Amino acid sequence: MSSSSGTEVSQDVPKAILYSWKTSVWASVPLLCLHEKGYSEDEYHVKQIDITRGENFSPAYLKINSNGTVPTLVVPTIETVGPDTGSRYRSLRDTMTIAQFLDQARGSNTTHTVSKLPAPALGPATIEGKTASDTLTSLVHLPAVDPNFLYLSARNAKELEEKANSAAGVFISARSEALERYIAEAEQQLKQKNSNFASQDQAQEGTNGGTGTSFEARTVQFLKEKKQANDILKAIYTRQAGKEREEGFFEASQKAWTHSLPDCINRLEQELKGPYALGDQISLADLHIISWLARLVQIAGGDVSPDAILSVEKMMGEGHHIGEKLKQFWAAWIQRESFRKVYHEEADWKPYVL
Repeated sequence: MSSSSGTEVSQDVPKAILYSWKTSVWASVPLLCLHEKGYSEDEYHVKQIDITRGENFSPAYLKINSNGTVPTLVVPTIETVGPDTGSRYRSLRDTMTIAQFLDQARGSNTTHTVSKLPAPALGPATIEGKTASDTLTSLVHLPAVDPNFLYLSARNAKELEEKANSAAGVFISARSEALERYIAEAEQQLKQKNSNFASQDQAQEGTNGGTGTSFEARTVQFLKEKKQANDILKAIYTRQAGKEREEGFFEASQKAWTHSLPDCINRLEQELKGPYALGDQISLADLHIISWLARLVQIAGGDVSPDAILSVEKMMGEGHHIGEKLKQFWAAWIQRESFRKVYHEEADWKPYVL
């Protein structure tokens, strides 16, 4: 695949690189899209960025994605590929943009890939369809229903103790250690850059030298902010945050599970056309919804059976229910080949680990 418009590209085009992690919520979206759009597996390379070890915060990765998130898709631009031309690359850094690009790069009439498989259009063809798709997609991307927070959340002291002694606690500690290590690395890089500029008598305010405007300086600041946020969570998990902050965390966790999530579930039920998001055919919105929903089912301890979605219902508490359209949506998706490829078969379905 490549970034541009035109005719089908040759086998000489460099591979796109998808930076991903196997249990990242939103990294599943482009993986599903690649399968649904019929891309050949020899057209792209998936590079795993282990977020459980904080690799997404390494200065090297931050040069690719300054947000320190996965997924990231790096694609060669078609104008610069060829046997005698060095390739230039375009970096796509958020899930929605990546999915839209993958959809547009393979169409029924124009394709920039070597695959001969069908390339169904996933983007809505009408303004009304796009509006409906955007509405559904935005619902599952609301911060209030972020699966990462729901996974780390604890509604009471007992839950907090269980989480602290589980993979969630290990993740928080590992991220803290990684951030400390990468801050030291970034500070050393900044120090070296400042030294180089000083030795050349070029360090002056307003340049990209050592005045705080360089990539290295921004990286140090970014990592320190991330560590500060992680330290708060680490203090809660180690019971060193104090009663007030701990109670606030319990309250936020309870609200997320029993108010924000049920509200989102209900709104999805109202907006879904069935059996898929916009009707009989899957769309871009489907990819986001199923990635979000699959992670919720895993958090709730469910498997990949049709009834597994009820595990989420139990987590929301008494009086909250999963509607028939969302049940139908889940049942339809778990049968799709793309879902089985991305999330593996039932025997390989794992409890949620970041």
